[in-house]
Amino acid sequence: MGFRYFEKLNYTLANEDPSLEAHILAPNRERVVAVGGSGSRVLPLLSKGPRELHIVDISKVQLALCELRVETLRLLSQEEFLRFWYPWVFETPDAPLSTWRKKKFEEARISEESAEILRERFSRIGWEAITLTGKWEKTFQFFSRLSALFLGQKTLSRLFSFQDMEAQKRFFREEFPMWRFRLLIRIAGSAKTFNALLYRGGFPKNNTGVPYVKYYERAYLKLFHNGLASRNFFLQLSLLGKILNRESLPLEADPEIYLASKQGLSNAAIFYHHGDLVQVVQGLRNVDFVSISNVPSYFTGDLERSFLLRMRPSLRPGGRLVIRHYLHHPEGLDRSGFQDVSGEFSGAISSEKIQMYAPEILEARS
Repeated sequence: MGFRYFEKLNYTLANEDPSLEAHILAPNRERVVAVGGSGSRVLPLLSKGPRELHIVDISKVQLALCELRVETLRLLSQEEFLRFWYPWVFETPDAPLSTWRKKKFEEARISEESAEILRERFSRIGWEAITLTGKWEKTFQFFSRLSALFLGQKTLSRLFSFQDMEAQKRFFREEFPMWRFRLLIRIAGSAKTFNALLYRGGFPKNNTGVPYVKYYERAYLKLFHNGLASRNFFLQLSLLGKILNRESLPLEADPEIYLASKQGLSNAAIFYHHGDLVQVVQGLRNVDFVSISNVPSYFTGDLERSFLLRMRPSLRPGGRLVIRHYLHHPEGLDRSGFQDVSGEFSGAISSEKIQMYAPEILEARS
C-alpha cells in the first residue's frame, strides 16, 4: 500500500469538495464517520447536525490539523475563522496576525500531543497561516508556475474574470489556447511528475483504461464548462497558485454553512481516531454515514476486495458510504449487501469543484 505517503502533512486546504458529502448526508443522523484530511472536508458535515462525528486519519499530523480546525470553529466567529485560515482574502497583511493567531491557537482546546505537533509547524513559519503549506498545495503551486509559462498571464486573467457562464464557455470556444493547455497537462499530468513531487512512489495504479494525461484533461474541461473559474478554489490554486476571493473558498468558509456547522458542533460529540478507517468502522455500531474519501484507491490484496464486507455489519440498514475513486477502482471488490445509489446524486457529482474523482455512493441493504 502507499500509506507512507499519508504519514506527513499532505493536506492543509481541501483536496476534495465536501459539498457532495454534505448533500448526501441526511440531517440529524446518529453516527457519522469521515476521513479527516485537513479537516476542511469534515467541518461541513457538522452543518447536518449529526449526534456523533468520528474523524479518522492514519496521519497524526493530519488528525491534529482536524482537531485544530474543529476547535477554531468552536472558538472563533466566521470573520476570525477566515483570518486564522484564509487571511489573504482581507486587505490586512498576514504578518500583523501572527501574534493574534498564536494567541488563538493557545486558547484552542486540543490535545497536548496535537498542540505539540502543530506548535512546531506554526513556529517554523512564524505563525503565519498554515493553509497553503501542505505537500498537495505546494505541488499545485508549482503547477501554477508552469501554467503561467504555458498559458500566459493575459489568458489566466481573462479566465478568472468571468461572472457569466455563457461568456466563459464562449471564451473557451473562441479564444482559449487549448493546444498549449494540452501541452501543459502532458508535461505536468504524468505519473512520473506526481510521484516525484507528491506521492514519492505511492501513486495509485491507474486501472481506469484512460491514460493519465487524458484523465486530467477531461477533469479540467469539466470544471471549465460546469462552473465559473472565478468561484473555484481548485482551479485557482492549480492555475494561479492562490485563491482570489471569499466566494472561491472551500465550503467550510461559506457563511451559511459555517453558522450551521457551528450550531451542529454545539450539539455533537466529536471523536478522533488515529488509525485505519476500516478498523475504526468495524469497532462501531449503527453507523449512518461513512465518508471514506479516496482511501480505497491505495488498497491492495484481500483488503482491496473485502473492505466493504468488513464494514457492512457496522452500518445501519440504509446507511450510506461515499467512496471517491482516484485513478484506481478496487479490483474484485465484493459489494454484497450494498446498493449503488450514485445515480440519485448525479447533479451533485457533476457540480463538485474538483472533478478528479469518480464518486461511488453505496447504501447498506436491510
